[in-house]
Amino acid sequence: MLESGKKPVSAENLIKYGALTNVMGGIFVAGAYLLHPPSASPEMVASGLWQVIHVSFMLSLLGGVFALFAFVSSYVRAGGRLLGVIAAFLAITSLIFIFGLDYSEVFIFPTLATTFPEVVIKYGDGTSMPSVAFAFPLSGLLFMVGYVVFGHELKRIGCVSSGSAWALIVGTLIFGAGLSGVFPMFVVRVGAVLFGVGLIWTGLSVYAREKA
Repeated sequence: MLESGKKPVSAENLIKYGALTNVMGGIFVAGAYLLHPPSASPEMVASGLWQVIHVSFMLSLLGGVFALFAFVSSYVRAGGRLLGVIAAFLAITSLIFIFGLDYSEVFIFPTLATTFPEVVIKYGDGTSMPSVAFAFPLSGLLFMVGYVVFGHELKRIGCVSSGSAWALIVGTLIFGAGLSGVFPMFVVRVGAVLFGVGLIWTGLSVYAREKA
């Protein structure tokens, strides 16, 4: 039995908390990439700015995972299809993979930059390492497919406003294309800001829907 005066946590509240973490994630991912340098020298990787950037990105990834679980709950309650659930879990998987790389950029590469700077000179932030060169593009593909399809499904079923869903979809495509390495850092930053706007807008849209 519940103690007097204590209320159980409701699904609606968990969804609202998830929506707010989506807003947080949007702010952090946009800020992290606006500050991110175009290259990763040992001096930069060992700096405090590098830590701020990648801790912010780490928080955005954690917020994104929690938000996607909350959004799946809202989507299923609204009568969502299996397609949307699969897409959401593809997006969650991509964030977990990317978190692994970001963990190394926060806790491992700064030490390498001061102790073994030749490793950072050779591999930069680690994305060019042979062991990562396959995993990072795969994570990017899962990220793009997951967020684009799930964003469309959220729009189709009315879980979020049409404008917020389109902002998320377009932001995902530009951000994912920028991270491919084909385009200059400017495209990555623009994509990160647009993706961040999409996260913030969809988060506020879900929050408003659950609060109504």
